[in-house]
Amino acid sequence: MYIKPKVIFINQAPEIDDCFYCKTCNYTLNSLQDFSLHKEYGTCHECFVTFVEARKSDWKNGWRPNKTKLKQYIYLRKQAVKLINNNK
Repeated sequence: MYIKPKVIFINQAPEIDDCFYCKTCNYTLNSLQDFSLHKEYGTCHECFVTFVEARKSDWKNGWRPNKTKLKQYIYLRKQAVKLINNNK
């Protein structure tokens, strides 16, 4: 019996982005749409609608919301989640 001492691994799996959080708001990516938008724009669907959709070319050229606007957005988003959870 012949045993080859050197093993070669060939990875045929597609390239997967292993990030599960939005780079803009740090919320988890929940849907396929979140993951596809995150791959192209680095945002979840909510951030895409809020910040990117109207400024796609500016976004690709490096525009990002300022820290104050981003903090306000995250605060309002957290309040909406709390309100939804309290109504259950």
